[in-house]
Amino acid sequence: MAQRPLLKAWHAWLLYKGSHQALIESSSSIQVPATTPAEASPEIDPDFIGLAFEQASFVRYAQDDEGNINAFSTNLIDAIYSRTGGKPNIRLGGTSPDYGKYLPGQVEPALPVAEQNNYQDIGHTTIGPSYWHLTKNFADAVYVIQVPMATTNISEPIAWTQSAIETIGVDKIFSIQPGNEADLYSNTFTGANGIPLHPPDYQGTLNNETYVGNWTKYVSAIKEAVPAVPSGRYFTAFDTAAHFGADVDANQYVFAVDRCFGLGIDADNVIKEVAGHYYQGNAGTAATLGSMLMNLTITHTHLDQFKVRINWLRANKPEVGFVLDEVGNSLQPTNTYAYQARLGSALWQVDFYLYSMAIGVARINYQQIMHAGYNLWLPVASAGMPAQVFSNYYSQPFVADFIGGSGTTRVSQLEVDASNMAAYVAYEDGVPKRIAAVNMNYWNQTSSTGTRGSITLSLGVPDNVEQLTVYHLNSPAGAGAAADTITYGGSQWTYDSLGKEVKNVRQDTETIVVVEGVASVTVASSEAVLIWL
Repeated sequence: MAQRPLLKAWHAWLLYKGSHQALIESSSSIQVPATTPAEASPEIDPDFIGLAFEQASFVRYAQDDEGNINAFSTNLIDAIYSRTGGKPNIRLGGTSPDYGKYLPGQVEPALPVAEQNNYQDIGHTTIGPSYWHLTKNFADAVYVIQVPMATTNISEPIAWTQSAIETIGVDKIFSIQPGNEADLYSNTFTGANGIPLHPPDYQGTLNNETYVGNWTKYVSAIKEAVPAVPSGRYFTAFDTAAHFGADVDANQYVFAVDRCFGLGIDADNVIKEVAGHYYQGNAGTAATLGSMLMNLTITHTHLDQFKVRINWLRANKPEVGFVLDEVGNSLQPTNTYAYQARLGSALWQVDFYLYSMAIGVARINYQQIMHAGYNLWLPVASAGMPAQVFSNYYSQPFVADFIGGSGTTRVSQLEVDASNMAAYVAYEDGVPKRIAAVNMNYWNQTSSTGTRGSITLSLGVPDNVEQLTVYHLNSPAGAGAAADTITYGGSQWTYDSLGKEVKNVRQDTETIVVVEGVASVTVASSEAVLIWL
């Protein structure tokens, strides 16, 4: 049973490798429904595109080396939310704070200081009162505050909650989240340098019953000790780890929502959202970027596991959304930029967000850690690497434009008769407004032997549409391109521009005339397009 998704993905990889060798031009005819299909997603929150930072890393993203507001970060963030009219929903958390400590006398915001070349220090991370002040550097943001649950010292999460509320304010805290990946708590877990992080001082292995018992105990203690915590739904629960490969179907049943709700995890009506984590797998190499990350079957099969949670909540707890609040394209203790930060990984991220919307995920918080290879940007120079925008950032304005600023967008996936390609429609007030298409067939200038292929979409559009505008997310170098040759809509975002949009870097935006109700849009291999109707 557990191996079926992996076998399915392996079969898809074999098929994909065959089409990869050919790289031929092909076409697909698609009729765009003129009204919102019944199976379309719920309305997409303008805050759907969320951010997340490992505890110590947030310091570097929030302030520059002189201790000022990091304008590079704020400009990049503004370029996302100016497109949707939303606000940043920022999760502060990860494994390090779950085993971390709040020290009232600590002057530094967080220790050890996060750098590009050091791994998060699980078991030794500490924060002080000045940490929470950094949240004010992103004035429009709201925060998911993760507090420790791995520790058996229940006064620790109380101290985190009390200090966070006092500084950030109740209205700027979206939710309190006790624990991180509690399904990975272990009777034998050790952290950095072998520090023991297991019973009796830390939680051991949990099951449905003991997870519910611990989570509700910690929430009750926090509410009793911190009177400022509002009544009602103010907490995020579950926050399960990413499971992939042969274990991918564990995303369905680890801390099963039906069982845990049946055990009373929400008896006091305090859960605001149910959360899970997503990483596609372990980081590969440049040679496996196409077969493993740019593989729609692997991505969609993995995301489909969450439908059990999404559908149960929709039917039984419609006021509680399901979110993916820690997401990266792959796991790697350090970084593998040739796999994790290329055009191919940016395209993966575009499709990941679009498919997630289509199946009912309520929000995605994309994780950033100073040392991680899948980051959107590096906020300051660190360990000899200059501050810079990574390729994955280019997914953000693309997806933000797809969502738009109406607040009424609903998403539906289109059927595409082409290998390793997906397309989605954004409807506003029942009318199709934008189409996104992602051609994940791998082509790379330096490693592919054939010419760059393409798929031409013949789009049947509503009668009132006379022409289309097409934005390209692309690089002439193909899937292996770094950020310096990537553009979206002809624009780039760089450290030289301090994160502000540089327009007209490439003149590739098209206007397509509709002829007899059909418009033809060509999407190159390893490219995404956003089509404005």
